[in-house]
Amino acid sequence: MPKSQVTIRLDKSQLARARKALGAETVTEAIERALSLATEKAEHDAIIRRYGGAGKKDSFADR
Repeated sequence: MPKSQVTIRLDKSQLARARKALGAETVTEAIERALSLATEKAEHDAIIRRYGGAGKKDSFADR
């Protein structure tokens, strides 16, 4: 997938903490990993919302 070049302002200490937490060597790698985590979490949350009623009375009534 083609990549876009962007200009952003980031807090240096927050970026350093994020790079360390994500094990990223570069700023780009840290941002890409953070974006991946955010999109994976959104997908996970959607699954939880969809199936979170399992086991309750009539939980599959409208499916």
